[in-house]
Amino acid sequence: MSRKRRAEQLRAIATHVLTAPILLEGDADELLTVMRTGARAAGIPETDRASATQPARVVVVAIQRDARRSSLVKAASLLRDLNDHIAPDAVRIIVVQSRRSKLAPPKLQRLVASEVLFHVALALSNVVPGQKERTLRQRFGLTTLDAAGFRILRFG
Repeated sequence: MSRKRRAEQLRAIATHVLTAPILLEGDADELLTVMRTGARAAGIPETDRASATQPARVVVVAIQRDARRSSLVKAASLLRDLNDHIAPDAVRIIVVQSRRSKLAPPKLQRLVASEVLFHVALALSNVVPGQKERTLRQRFGLTTLDAAGFRILRFG
């Protein structure tokens, strides 16, 4: 995909999604701090459960994986708790962080953001056509995230 086409796609996503702040929530505090800092630096409005004034169109839940409980069950229960703050047609993305991701360099946060953006583009394929499969660079990035201990899932 050319840079011009990718930039047009990102503008279309931003126009559709950023009508409300992005809701960032979860129990992976370090990851949430990095994501909030990155959102502020990029000029993306973000909120949390306590300060949400309108339903979010994109929800990113960052959870810490533990051996006692299923990450999927943990994510689903957290999404149910946030249901009042989420629009019915919202894109729900779960980022699962394992213990080994603590050893990963901070540079990987860009790959997490890129993968989250890819999932948003897939969810909005009726609004933003053209993003059906990953590029080679995105596949390498996903493999790197997997090796570093990150899992990214999309609900809706």
